[in-house]
Amino acid sequence: MALVFFISLAVVITFLGLLELLYSGLVLKPERLRSALRKQGIRGPGPSLLLGNISEIRKSQSTTVRASTNEPPLFHNCAATLFPFFEQWRKQYGPVFVFSLGNTQILYVSQADVVREITTCTSLEFGKPSYQQRELGPLLGQGILTSNGKVWAHQRKILAPELYTDKVKGMMSLIAESTTVLLSSWKSRIEKEGGVAEIKIDEGMRSFSGDVISRACFGSNYSKGAEIFLRLRALQEAMSKKKSIHRNSWHEIYAHQEKIEKHGL
Repeated sequence: MALVFFISLAVVITFLGLLELLYSGLVLKPERLRSALRKQGIRGPGPSLLLGNISEIRKSQSTTVRASTNEPPLFHNCAATLFPFFEQWRKQYGPVFVFSLGNTQILYVSQADVVREITTCTSLEFGKPSYQQRELGPLLGQGILTSNGKVWAHQRKILAPELYTDKVKGMMSLIAESTTVLLSSWKSRIEKEGGVAEIKIDEGMRSFSGDVISRACFGSNYSKGAEIFLRLRALQEAMSKKKSIHRNSWHEIYAHQEKIEKHGL
């Protein structure tokens, strides 16, 4: 009888411990962070318990899709079309606000001086979020966009000289070469289609960016760079196959086959 009692007690204690852990991860920690931001004047849309603001994001996106037409847009504010929820929250809460994906709190910053300060910050205490490395690790590795601490400082030290003004000016000729190739391809297509052609520029701009980087990194042997970018593109597509906007740090499921494909690439 005593054994049954102690087993039951252990089960109850374990269950209560799990509940406390979940409550802390889903409620206490996110609210503690949001409270600290509110004290600094940073507000944002109120999150739900499990989904955060995911439901609002999906609703906003579906509304935008229904409202869209086949007519090309007459403005260049692509962000308002692609991310209407950001535009709505920016108008409501200002250029700096916080929103939630699951129980992950994300600080949105569109204020130019703050963005400039963030991008120039060299403090090792200013770390990158851990979920980026978990999700984008196969694509970005321990690169400067996801690394922290001494790894980040080392990579920044290596990259910085390549971005000096004289170095960038020295790349103008190869940028012009890549631009000429892109414009020639578009001009040729327009001529083939009788003087008028509809061109989706995203693929062309992606190719242009890859070509510039390949020429800058590999010089005359830039075809190797092109091959690398093709592999990176394949890896990006593999990672986005079943990528959902729903993410909770305590509950992430990845298909085994997808992992094999990502790391194989």
